[in-house]
Amino acid sequence: MDILTIFSYILPFTEPVIIIALVLIILLIGPVFFERIRIPGIVGLLLSGALIGPHGFNLVPADLEFSLLGTIGLLYLMFLAGLEIDLIDFIENKSKSIFIGLASFAVPFVAGYVVCSTLLGLSAHASWLIGAMLSSHTLISYPLLGRLGVVNKPIVTIIVGATIIADVLALISMQLITNFATNGFEPENLMLIAFHFLLFFFVVLMVIPRLSRIFLSRYEGDLGVQYIFVLVVLFISAMFAHILHIEPIIGAFFSGLVLNRQIMNTSPLYKRIEFIGNNLFIPFFLISIGMLADFKVYLSHPGEIGIAIILIVTAVFSKYFSAIISKWALGISFHETNLVFGLSVSRAASAIAIILIGFNLGVLNETILNATVVLILTSCIISSYVTQYSGKKILLKGNESIVKSSSIKQKFLVPVANPANMENLLEFAMLIKDNNDSIPVYPLTVFTRHEQVRDKITENKAEIEKVIQKLHTDVNYETLSRIDNNITDGIVRAADEVVATAIIMGWNNRNISFHILFGNVLDNLLEKTRRMLLVLKTPTSFREVKRISLFCPENAQFENGFSLWIEILTNLAERLQLKIKINCESELTYDAIKSYVKKGNSSKYFVIHSGEFEKLTDEAVKHTAAELLIFIHSRRKAISHSRAFEHFMNNSINVYRKNNVIIIYPEQ
Repeated sequence: MDILTIFSYILPFTEPVIIIALVLIILLIGPVFFERIRIPGIVGLLLSGALIGPHGFNLVPADLEFSLLGTIGLLYLMFLAGLEIDLIDFIENKSKSIFIGLASFAVPFVAGYVVCSTLLGLSAHASWLIGAMLSSHTLISYPLLGRLGVVNKPIVTIIVGATIIADVLALISMQLITNFATNGFEPENLMLIAFHFLLFFFVVLMVIPRLSRIFLSRYEGDLGVQYIFVLVVLFISAMFAHILHIEPIIGAFFSGLVLNRQIMNTSPLYKRIEFIGNNLFIPFFLISIGMLADFKVYLSHPGEIGIAIILIVTAVFSKYFSAIISKWALGISFHETNLVFGLSVSRAASAIAIILIGFNLGVLNETILNATVVLILTSCIISSYVTQYSGKKILLKGNESIVKSSSIKQKFLVPVANPANMENLLEFAMLIKDNNDSIPVYPLTVFTRHEQVRDKITENKAEIEKVIQKLHTDVNYETLSRIDNNITDGIVRAADEVVATAIIMGWNNRNISFHILFGNVLDNLLEKTRRMLLVLKTPTSFREVKRISLFCPENAQFENGFSLWIEILTNLAERLQLKIKINCESELTYDAIKSYVKKGNSSKYFVIHSGEFEKLTDEAVKHTAAELLIFIHSRRKAISHSRAFEHFMNNSINVYRKNNVIIIYPEQ
């Protein structure tokens, strides 16, 4: 008995432990090996699936258990796409998403229908289903963009929105032709589909956000419970969509969308969601797609290769042509056009679902089914190469256009004395810190009495560590303690030692006027240091903020720290996924801010107004902690200092006592 005969008795493996071990070895070695020979890791996983699947070496059966993991991976992929999408970009560019989505649906649909009905001689029902299959796409290569760090680029957000539009239209087309093939055309079916979508959107967009906000705040800090809750939201949304005869991937995407603002991309929960998905569930899905490929059928039936080639050519060129149409209409760049093509050319679950429905109805035969599987594998390989190439080009181009005020990294010193606002101060430092640097935030405690200071230092350090743990952040904090003659000198010396670019400090919430409360420390700091000072009044966490209004005096653009405070506020807006409404009294200041944020690719986070402050405040600002007021003040004798603005600021703080307030003194 030879070795092949022996293996034929034991293959495929049925022991779950062996199957899981084999797949995990592939996940560990496969991407690294394929990337060494210049093949994208995603392609490596697809090819690995083809090799170990029932049509390859038959190591792993395509049974219910493995397809279950693949389904989880697909839903997780769409959930991540919704969670990572930049909502501000999505809202601003919704018209572009709609256009690209319509083009990505219509061109392949028409091309598929014409080719199948003429060249392949298929029936109208079969041609319609294949057209719907070709018009769909799955974001197979989306994880590549996450590794490149370009998922927040506007074009990626536009494509993600377009994907949902194209897939919804493809699935509606499938639903219509299925109903027509079984029951004939009935107007009631259209009404039922519309009702299902309306009910779905009401529950997912109105009910789930409220429940999730309550739950995540109730179990804040318990990452295990929070993560399980996120999974429950994901699969409940997908299940609800399925019950309403809507494709579950639509439910998964919108579950990510509704959690988008509640799970910040700097939070440990977000990073764990991303880590588990990209390293476990999504790779299982890619392997399961590869396992569908059956190349042996073309050895026994060579004539069927022609049908597969026709479908592949139609699928690829129709998606590329739709990307070209988008380029002509929207004026996107060459590499952005390629990215539109790269992300939209891949087909997966939606495509196979549409074809399987047609196969089960007897509208499509096994030849079309096999050709579709080969099309899926081929399109995914093309997608991986094109997405990786164009993503790198867009990243390089973006890095060239980023405007920075200096090469000095931002360092934040946070003097903490009041336990009531300590957490909010450290949270604010976390929100405005650049994601891409490992420089710590420096919480500082200053002691002016030397007696028993060692015990006090230990107590304060323990208290600060407790607050940092409560924040559940991966940002590095380095606690500092200083003994000095007075608070001001201790802060200034610590800022000099760590070369801080900004000092973040707070006031308590007692009804004491600004100058009486801060008189000595703040005034002395303004005299003794030229560094940026950020003074915070924070009755609530910044996660409760829903609107941001910023007030800027005349000549603010001439201060040395002008660019630095814009960069800091850009980071804040990006983390909170909110726009900052900037109110300028001066047209010159208005133009300077507008020009700077445009050059820095951050204009999407700002809405700029000009006019009188009192009028804008009375009309726009509400008496609530959900509204954050930011004032760009200045030191006396500075070029932008204005007594009128100072009077306006003090009056606003007195009037809007419930609001979160930040006062920024730019670097001199």
